[in-house]
Amino acid sequence: MRKVPAVAYVTRYYCRESHTTIGLLPDFYASRMPGTLDMIEEAAAKAETAGSLEKAADELRPADAPDAVTLATAVVWVRLRVMIVRALLTTVKGLMPERFGDDEPPRISAFRRRLGTLRVLVALRAICERYLHRLPAPLGLVPRLVTASGRQAGRAQSTGPDPPTPGR
Repeated sequence: MRKVPAVAYVTRYYCRESHTTIGLLPDFYASRMPGTLDMIEEAAAKAETAGSLEKAADELRPADAPDAVTLATAVVWVRLRVMIVRALLTTVKGLMPERFGDDEPPRISAFRRRLGTLRVLVALRAICERYLHRLPAPLGLVPRLVTASGRQAGRAQSTGPDPPTPGR
């Protein structure tokens, strides 16, 4: 079940040979992240034009919204999306230098001009179809790594910049 932007169910199949499930993720959903590709793209695009991550975070995750978070949390949320989108656009430029390998930095605005669309990540999912099994989330469909013991491999969640309060 996907909860963002609205409740939706993604069809999953079980592979008995590899003991894993395979989801039929619609093209507009982000892989391994909540929300849609358009939502991630909008955050990265806003960060490009806002002047600062704080301003972009305040516009995208305002303090008076029902699901409000602190400004510091909103900045981390925007920064993650910006880093993911930049890495993804850099990878796409490297995969298809004849199409995207110009001297422009990997920015949503440049890709929007080049592709003539406001839905760059959705368009790239179709353009990069043959590479989806190798591309990382949110565009690609790289499965999670599983260790020899059967556990999912991954990196630990960041502890954040603040040390714990003494005595708690």
